[in-house]
Amino acid sequence: VEQTTADMMKKTKGMEIFPNVDLYSASVYYMLGIPMDLNTPVFAMSRAAGWAAHVIEEKFAEAAPKPMLYRPKAVYVGKYAGPQGIDYIPIEKRVKK
Repeated sequence: VEQTTADMMKKTKGMEIFPNVDLYSASVYYMLGIPMDLNTPVFAMSRAAGWAAHVIEEKFAEAAPKPMLYRPKAVYVGKYAGPQGIDYIPIEKRVKK
């Protein structure tokens, strides 16, 4: 099923797009008799705890002077801003490295 899905995505979209966990979740939901129109709500319920954890991290972040969104692919190269914080330097006064 996984290989067929990957092949069809390449054929129809012209690029390699690989199936994620939802491909298998949908099959399990179907076998359990869960109606297809409930796939999205069940998906959302299964991730609600993780989403809530991200909100808590962003709202109550101690490592940043203000809440921030996390970008997993970004590499932070600045100074550590720990609980005590650091001085804010306007972007036009920052030195490029």
